[in-house]
This record gives sequence, structure tokens and C-alpha cells, in this order.
Amino acid sequence: MALTSKERIKTLLSGQLPDRMGKADAPWPETRERWRDEGLPADVHANDYFKMDIRMNIRTLASFQLPEKVVEETDEFQVVSDADGNVTKFWKGKSGVPLPLKNAIESREDWERLKERLTPNEDRFAFGYYGNYMHEYTQGPIEKVKAAYDACPSLDETFVIMEVADPYEFAMAKMGDENILMKLAMEPDLLTDMWETYVNFVKGCCDILFGAGFKPDGCFVGGDIAYKNGLLFSPGMYRQLIFPHLKQIIDHLKHERGLKIIYHSDGNPTEAIPILIEAGIDCLEPLEVNAGMDVRKLAGEWGDKLAFMGNISTQTMAGPKDRLEAEVRSKIDACKAAGARYIIHSDHSVPHTVPLDNFKFMMELADRYGQY
Repeated sequence: MALTSKERIKTLLSGQLPDRMGKADAPWPETRERWRDEGLPADVHANDYFKMDIRMNIRTLASFQLPEKVVEETDEFQVVSDADGNVTKFWKGKSGVPLPLKNAIESREDWERLKERLTPNEDRFAFGYYGNYMHEYTQGPIEKVKAAYDACPSLDETFVIMEVADPYEFAMAKMGDENILMKLAMEPDLLTDMWETYVNFVKGCCDILFGAGFKPDGCFVGGDIAYKNGLLFSPGMYRQLIFPHLKQIIDHLKHERGLKIIYHSDGNPTEAIPILIEAGIDCLEPLEVNAGMDVRKLAGEWGDKLAFMGNISTQTMAGPKDRLEAEVRSKIDACKAAGARYIIHSDHSVPHTVPLDNFKFMMELADRYGQY
């Protein structure tokens, strides 16, 4: 008997094989705009159109809640001071990597000045489609966010996630990539204080969220701890400094709140997999192909302990259908052979280079071959 999307993903993340593999993805706004030009109905979101098993997301916003303001603007770009106090340059009219100009926290003094602003409150949440950009989410007072949540027709059927940053990602967003790595080596006590504060923040936000009647099924924990060639730090440093705080967060989400845990890291976090399993994650995502991640190998090595989500190359998704079919089939077949639990998904998010017809074909392949 076919399961609902909610039942399917819960089964898959609980260590059992459901009726079929899961389906989810995160097309960019430009991608969805292209797809509408190519036939996607204007009044239907891609997640609903393709009947994704994971569609909706409740975001927890861990900023310092500073007023956002435009510092400079031209026809080509905006320079924005965000809710943390980071100053960043964004290109207009196209997606691209923003250019950081100033980090909110560059010293302990900065942290001590801003620390008291990191308090749980009812303005810490947003609701929208999984994969959407932040400006597309419903934000504001919790009553407004809850009204959008209650009005969503797919809550009973699909697997609803909430989203929090992992400790490293939380601090990195306020310090920048280079600065946080320097602090790990030279001022670990500063980061420890930040992470202890953040653990309490997450717990307090959960109290508010669940107290207001939100009922997520799982949590997407985002932490970009790796790059193309491996971890950004040694496994020993990760275990000593970051792991204890990550485990506290996951213990609360998983054991006290009953949520399944999907952990996100770009790059190649293979060295951290044993530590992430010990922390309590249920699924690893997105398994970037260009970073050497391959679910065909991972399924045999870790499939008895983890579910996997992602690993369909966006470059292959944009190319000839025979190559796309070969990749999707080989990864589905490898997971089946290993008895591994798999959610079919791109290896990051879906760029505008992917035609609607190719994505439709990928979803058809998932339906055709993804039965357990």
C-alpha cells in the first residue's frame, strides 16, 4: 500500500525501507521562473506540482535582529547591512555568491556587545516552501507565520521540516569563513561561549515554536563544515570543539522533541560521518558530486546507519537525458542493492540551467525505478 509523503519520509529516516524512495528538491527562483515560461503552471509551486515528499519549512532565525539597511545602491548591485550587522554586496537581477565586506563579529568585544540580542522571542520564525529564498518566506509576528502555516493544505500529507543552523554555521554567518577558522585555532573560548549561548537559544525557540502549535516532523540542520577536498578543520578539532554543542542541539530536537534529523553540509564531509552519526543525525544531504561524494559508495559503507539525500549532479540534470537517466538509475540501483534509504534530490539546489523537461524526466525516473 502506498504511503503518504509524511509516512514515507518518517519511515525512511527511522531506519526502515518505505514503499519507495523519497523525492525532494530546491529549485532557485530563476529556475522556477524559467519553468513557468516552459509550462509550469503559474499558480502552482514546483514542490506541489511534482508532489515532493518534503515541501514546507519552518525557519528559525538566529540573527541579532538589528535593523537591515541599504548602505549603497547602483544599477548593478546593492550593499546591505543585514540583521546581524554584516555588510555584504549583492548583484541585482542574478544569483551569485555575495561579496562580504564587513563581518558582524571580529573580536570578543563585538560578541559581548551583541550577545544579549540573541534571545528567543516570537519574531524568530518564518514559513515557506523548502528551498525557497528567504525573501519568499512569510515572516513577522508569530501569529502571521502561524496563519500561513495553518493555511498550508499539504501539512497533513507531507513531511514538514523546521530548520536551524548547526553551531559552526551559526558562528560562521557572523564571523565569515576565514575569521572563524582563525578563532578556532587562536580563540576557541570565544567560540565556546557563542555556541553555549546558541544551544540555549535553540532550546528556547523550540519552546516558543511548539508552544504556538507548530508540529514539524523533522529538522534540517545546516552546517557547511566542508569544502571540495574535505573538512575545513581536523576531525579532532571538530570532535573537541564543535561536536559537544551539536550533540546538545540534536539531543533536544530528536529525543525531547521527537524530530528526525537531516544534516546539510556542502563539500565533502566524509571524515565527519562517524562523528555526525554519533551526534544523532538520521540523513546526510546534499552529497556534492564535484566534491567527490557518491551515494553508490556511501550506500555500501554507511547505509545501515544513515539515509542519504541528494547526489544527482546539477550539471547532468542540465544535459542530455541519456546521461541523466544513467546517473539516476545507477544511484537508485546501488541504494536498492545495499538496502540503503535514499531521497532523490540534486547535489545542492536546482539552477536555472536545468530545463523543466529534464526535471520532469528525473521525477519520472524516480517514480519508475524508485520502488523498494
